[in-house]
Amino acid sequence: MRSGALPLLCWAALLALSGALNAVWAGASIQTATFGAGVFAIVLFAAAVLLRPQRAGPEAVTRASFATVIVAIGFATLMFGFSFGHFIIYLGVGLMVAGVGRLLLELRHQRRARSQR
Repeated sequence: MRSGALPLLCWAALLALSGALNAVWAGASIQTATFGAGVFAIVLFAAAVLLRPQRAGPEAVTRASFATVIVAIGFATLMFGFSFGHFIIYLGVGLMVAGVGRLLLELRHQRRARSQR
């Protein structure tokens, strides 16, 4: 699988889980349909990314950092916590701190690799 479609599919899975929880909690069909439409659109976009033709030769593309994903999930959890409780805020802040710590390690390793060239 190409790496470009993986974050989209993970986002679609998280959105589907949120939609399922919302369907159980609220039971409103319009909200369930909205989540379903969002998941469908994201999966279609991921399929388009998977099916696009590959380019010949090397590409200068930066790889996604796992630490940035952790920071983004932590930020989303922090924002979600403002609506649903303080314990989720603390979880989001903890994820963000762990992600920023990992980002600092990645930057340190990049600098070390540049200096060894």
